[in-house]
Amino acid sequence: MQFPVSIGHGPMRFLRPDFNALRRSSPDRVSSLGVMVGIFIGAFLAQPGLPQQNPDLRVFLPAAGVVKQELSLDFENDGVGEIALVYTLPDESDDVYHTTMVQVLKYSPISGWAVAFQETESKMTTGDHLAIERLTSLTGNEGVVVISYHSGAGTATWWHVLASVRNKISRLDPTRVRTKVLKERGYMDWGYNGVRSKGDLVVEDLPGYSPHSSRCCPDRPSIDIRFRFTGSSIRLDSVKELPFSPTKY
Repeated sequence: MQFPVSIGHGPMRFLRPDFNALRRSSPDRVSSLGVMVGIFIGAFLAQPGLPQQNPDLRVFLPAAGVVKQELSLDFENDGVGEIALVYTLPDESDDVYHTTMVQVLKYSPISGWAVAFQETESKMTTGDHLAIERLTSLTGNEGVVVISYHSGAGTATWWHVLASVRNKISRLDPTRVRTKVLKERGYMDWGYNGVRSKGDLVVEDLPGYSPHSSRCCPDRPSIDIRFRFTGSSIRLDSVKELPFSPTKY
């Protein structure tokens, strides 16, 4: 008797074994046949999942969404890819504003690409924008620093990091560490800061404002605060005063 089995592109057929012949075979021959059958069944069950291919980004965006930036990443350093996107949407009520979205797409060998994380920054003006940069920890795990630039009476730059924490894309916020550093030095955070990244470091430069200074005129040396990305957290790396020169904004 034959049993059709579909593997790959077409059916395979194999003959029903002669169990009487097997009983007359030597134990070694029966054992070898058992090993071969086990290998065949294991290969049959371990069929590959969906091959990883770049997704059609339009599937994950609203109709009016415009992609501004895209990064291919490996958050867990496991060879399974993720993609971080920045895209914008026009404000429905006022053309002056727009909404910026940050989205992380994650790949699964079983189900393919899907949205793993999304955050929104609304009511951004023409002079505001958002950018993403890659971070790579010493362990090889990657993350994304999200930098938000705001203009108005003065400029201010806000940032945070997206990373995989216990297999979930999470937001890592530096506010508590930054506030502690400034408080220990008697500094105020009144904007005009700069943010950049390199390797596993996020570097933030802040003007030196004392509590009694005007926002236009820092009266203390600027400081350089360095945060180190570990793969699942951000930690204070160093703080350094920069040469002081009077500045007006």
